[in-house]
Amino acid sequence: MVSSAVESRRRFSLGVVRPTLLAPLGIALALPLLVRFNAYFLGVAAEFVIFAIVALSLDLLMGRSGQISLGQSGFFAVGAYTTAILNARSHLDLAVALPAAAALAALSSLIVGFPAERLRGHYLGIVTLGFGVAVAQIALKWSALTNGDEGVRLETVRLFGVDVGAPLHMYYVALAVLVATIAFSFNLARTRLGRAFAAVRDSEIAASAMGVPVARTKMLAFAISAALAGVAGGLLAALDGFIAPEDFGITQTLLFFAMVIVGGLDSIAGAIGGALIVEIVSQIAAATNGLSLLILGSTIVVVALYFPSGLKGIFARLAPDAER
Repeated sequence: MVSSAVESRRRFSLGVVRPTLLAPLGIALALPLLVRFNAYFLGVAAEFVIFAIVALSLDLLMGRSGQISLGQSGFFAVGAYTTAILNARSHLDLAVALPAAAALAALSSLIVGFPAERLRGHYLGIVTLGFGVAVAQIALKWSALTNGDEGVRLETVRLFGVDVGAPLHMYYVALAVLVATIAFSFNLARTRLGRAFAAVRDSEIAASAMGVPVARTKMLAFAISAALAGVAGGLLAALDGFIAPEDFGITQTLLFFAMVIVGGLDSIAGAIGGALIVEIVSQIAAATNGLSLLILGSTIVVVALYFPSGLKGIFARLAPDAER
């Protein structure tokens, strides 16, 4: 048992220092220099990093605990509005606003967490989709809080008292959160909670027989996933400086879902790669009037038909001994 624990720590250590993992981080750190500090490209890069956090949050829910969700944009919106309102009305620092966004998003996950105790598969997907659509509608109608379709404009964005509103600063802030999210996701599978997630994903009946509290485990999966999505939403609000209900519609839900499908379930690298591909497709589709959903849908269909395991399967063939 001791040797097993030592081997586990050794695998973790090697995984952290493996050059294939450090190389992308080095490129990410040097990216502002590579694009010559161009504000537009830095804004797009920061948006990708934020979406990668959402993809990891959804992969934690779908890939690691087996719960289908089409409502991640709802948690994303809760985090964005929490951060924006706290900034615009109370001038709170991101060090306070982001944890508040995570907490409120996690609390809102109870709305779909309770149905998740009894529903699974496409039934659960429909419930979560309804939640995501409802949040956008609430943001539109509750004008006293959200300012309705006029949206919320943020004031100066600060982190620990330092102005970080510029795209360059927000890129590095988002990158730091992404690295922390990757570390959390990487280690989660090696914890008791992570093993409980896997057990529920593989078989709820078997998990219950082994003493795993299935209902509580599902609720925790939704809460953790929602908290991460809420933080990502807060980061997007800080990056854009303005949010409105149309930012969190059905298109956003499909984007997040596509990231995980393209990347492949239960894969950290796959989720990030899926977010990158979908972001590229989205930027291309933005130049085509009325065809964005068609292009995005076609991408999902092609992946489902020819690459059913997504990028995860491709990574496994290229580097079969690599950590997920």
